[in-house]
Amino acid sequence: MELDRSLSIIIPAYCEAENIVETLDNVVSALAPLRIPHEILVIDDGSTDQTGARVTANLSRFPTVRLLTNEQNMGFGWTYRRGVDTASLNHIVMVHGDNAWGADTLRELFRHVGEVDVVIGYTRDMWRTRSWPRVLVSKTLTSVLNLITRRGLRYYNGLQIHPARILKGLRIESTGFGFQPEVLVKSLRLTRTFLEVPMDLMERERGDSKAFRLRNAVDVVRTLKRLCGIEWGLAEK
Repeated sequence: MELDRSLSIIIPAYCEAENIVETLDNVVSALAPLRIPHEILVIDDGSTDQTGARVTANLSRFPTVRLLTNEQNMGFGWTYRRGVDTASLNHIVMVHGDNAWGADTLRELFRHVGEVDVVIGYTRDMWRTRSWPRVLVSKTLTSVLNLITRRGLRYYNGLQIHPARILKGLRIESTGFGFQPEVLVKSLRLTRTFLEVPMDLMERERGDSKAFRLRNAVDVVRTLKRLCGIEWGLAEK
């Protein structure tokens, strides 16, 4: 039964030298009382700062951490797929390397591993922790995705725990920020049960967000078109 709850945590990190150690602290602290067998895969996505060096310097503090490095910046989607391919345990979750989630809220998400097929995190009280333009974009995207999927979910871009056997078989085409909705929609089509869990976001204190980039906007638009085709039976799943 313990093996059934085992968890691979993928942490993509691009130029997060100022945040990556704190991210690892929170992830490890969240897991400590849960006694869930786990591995932590940090993937340095071609960072030009000291992200990888900071992880390497702290490996003795985090014995379950393994560092992988992309030779160049490949984007969240590509990096996530690399993590999925490398993961060796029964469930997989991605946690961003920007230290956006504290130990308590991560623990609340992790403790549901194995209870349902898919655990879906959503940001509680988003208006309090994010700028109104970003909230508006997030809520608009969620509304559009719910129109496409007819599921009525609270959020598609939050942390998600999926069965590894499902993720490893998915064909994920998005390479930027559109990959999380694509992963979630496709995974839910192949599973039966899910649980939505509220999470408390900590807006980053150091470093710049990589969310608002032109290539991410283009990727999200392409993802929406792709999901329309899948949900309406017009494209390959």
